[in-house]
Amino acid sequence: MSTASKMEKKPPLAQRANKGTTNLTTTASLKAKPSTSRVIEDNRPQSLQLMQLKSSLEEEEKLGQRKALSTHAPQPVQRAANPNPNTNTTGLPDGLKSGMESLSGMSLDHVNVHYNSSKPAAVQAHAYAQGSDIHLASGQEKHLPHELGHVVQQAQGRVKPTTSVSGMAVNDNPSLESEADSLGAKALQMSR
Repeated sequence: MSTASKMEKKPPLAQRANKGTTNLTTTASLKAKPSTSRVIEDNRPQSLQLMQLKSSLEEEEKLGQRKALSTHAPQPVQRAANPNPNTNTTGLPDGLKSGMESLSGMSLDHVNVHYNSSKPAAVQAHAYAQGSDIHLASGQEKHLPHELGHVVQQAQGRVKPTTSVSGMAVNDNPSLESEADSLGAKALQMSR
């Protein structure tokens, strides 16, 4: 036997490099030119599909890691902000409310207007203000600006009871009544 026949026939180097691989490119060194390398592209359909699959799996893994990190982040424990913080829930007309707020320099968000209330009749009145509550008898909305003036006076701590009507403490000071008329009229005028 000759030495040539003893040697196994090996496929060319490029074929050996690609056998069973899914790499898109393979570099093979050539013995004839040791400093030169050659790029061999693997354009087999299954290789391209495998590379695309690998790429999409890696991307999914990255997204999954980001999602896992975000779910472990501490969530804030606070109430969500009011979607419309300027909502007027007082029962006051917006213009009257903003006019009186401008005149008095105070927020009137705490005011509650009770329309068609039976309480004014108990003190022989069409309307009255007690603290931040305004009670208006049926059809007596025209008194709202005046009574809102009294709410401002009471919030400023300037109203002390001077008498009692049906067991309810009342202030009948003429200067406070006149001031409430004036405040109410100005606030109403500002609303127009």
